[in-house]
Amino acid sequence: MNLDVYRGCSFKEKRDVLNAFWRSGVEATPRITEAAVQYGYYTVICLGVIVLELALILIVAISHGSFVEWLTAVGELFVLWSTWWAVKRYRTLKSHCTT
Repeated sequence: MNLDVYRGCSFKEKRDVLNAFWRSGVEATPRITEAAVQYGYYTVICLGVIVLELALILIVAISHGSFVEWLTAVGELFVLWSTWWAVKRYRTLKSHCTT
């Protein structure tokens, strides 16, 4: 998976890509949809890494009785929800992409 279409987008088109990826019910051109699929692939990977990092921080915070455990738990829940939404949008966009 590469980012050739996404990298070729103008600043305005990249905003449209973000809008098409993160929001449902957005009409987008085939180029924007393909760029959103390319963007989404890397987004899901990055969010997965963040989930793992926060899980490690949460485990350490709980084992040490640190005050940041609740903050980390809330952050972990938000990132898990974001990851779920990103996977859902990626699958949806990928099924609409013709290439």
